[in-house]
Amino acid sequence: MIEFQAKFKEDLKPRPVPGLSDRQIDDHFDVKYKGYVTKFNEIQNKLKEADKQKANPNYSETRELLVERLYCHNSIKLHEAFWQCLSGRSDPPDILKQMISEDFGSYDNWKQEFKACGLSARGWSICGFDLDSGRIFNVLTDNHSIGAWNIIPLMILDMYEHAYYIDYGASVKSYVEEGFLPNMSWNFAAHMLNRYPLAQYRTSLRKAA
Repeated sequence: MIEFQAKFKEDLKPRPVPGLSDRQIDDHFDVKYKGYVTKFNEIQNKLKEADKQKANPNYSETRELLVERLYCHNSIKLHEAFWQCLSGRSDPPDILKQMISEDFGSYDNWKQEFKACGLSARGWSICGFDLDSGRIFNVLTDNHSIGAWNIIPLMILDMYEHAYYIDYGASVKSYVEEGFLPNMSWNFAAHMLNRYPLAQYRTSLRKAA
């Protein structure tokens, strides 16, 4: 059996980030993100010892460990994408910008909805490519454990209070407008487009429709 342990990826730490202080980034990265990695690995170890014969949907050690593992695992994935989306302003690849314009009418329309999605969220605003329809959607989730299935993430915005409260207090709109949008990087999305041939996949879906 190949065991899996999450890694704390120090190289993903963004700095400097205009509009976000080093203290804000340090607290978010070195405390929250690292904490999820630590607890995920702790759960992995405890699952090996849990009595699977006592599994129960109302309460059991196995159930609680699996619930919290999903919470930590999703948080790790989302945070690691978020750091890359906060790594410095860049434009979306041309093919992605074309897809966004086709699905939203224009890039500006998409950006307006993505911002509104963030301001409406208690957890995350996620722009993703839906593998079932071949379309791009903005998805709101209030919890690490809740999300859309079969979606490839392209842009991630952390809307939990720990992402901005040191610098902006309750001024969430200022965080989005001054801390995130001016630093929005499409490098992560470009990587996902290289990893998954989404443009070709989208074309094949349309031909098959």
